[in-house]
This record gives sequence, C-alpha cells and structure tokens, in this order.
Amino acid sequence: MRAIQIFDDIQQVYIDFIANRQYPRLESLNNWGKNRFFFSQYFRMIEDWHLTEQIVIEFNQQFYSLDTGTAPDFMDQDKYMAWLMEQLQILK
Repeated sequence: MRAIQIFDDIQQVYIDFIANRQYPRLESLNNWGKNRFFFSQYFRMIEDWHLTEQIVIEFNQQFYSLDTGTAPDFMDQDKYMAWLMEQLQILK
C-alpha cells in the first residue's frame, strides 16, 4: 500500500483508482460503495465506528469521520476533491 501523507498523494491515488481496470466496474457501485471501496484501498478504516453513511479513516495519524451522504458524485473529480479537502480540513 502506498504511503499517503499529503493531499497531493490522495489526488494521485484517486486518479490511479479511477483509471485502474483491475477493480470491478465502478459504475456498478453506488456513491457510498465507490467511497468505501476507494478508502478501503488506501486508508486504514475504523469499521466499528461507521454509521450508514459515515466512513472513518486515518490520515496523517488523525481520524476523520466522512459523511459520504454529503459527498458529490465520486466520479466528478473537481467537486469530489474539493469536498474531500473540506472533510479533511485541508486549507488551500
């Protein structure tokens, strides 16, 4: 697993994830499924903390509870990355 330490790393693995043909067809997953599948590939997830649309991940030794119910379409890179930056409290 690639070490993800800065937001640029997240953007790169997102691009790689979208382009990777080894994964099941992303179109067959709903937005929550796409989020969960993506985060499970690149982040430590806290399974017992999640509620229906909540996904808890570890990034830079901090835990973040992501409300995927508010997430834009996973396949819309610009909107999705802006949402994720906000969720991870990253300032531009």
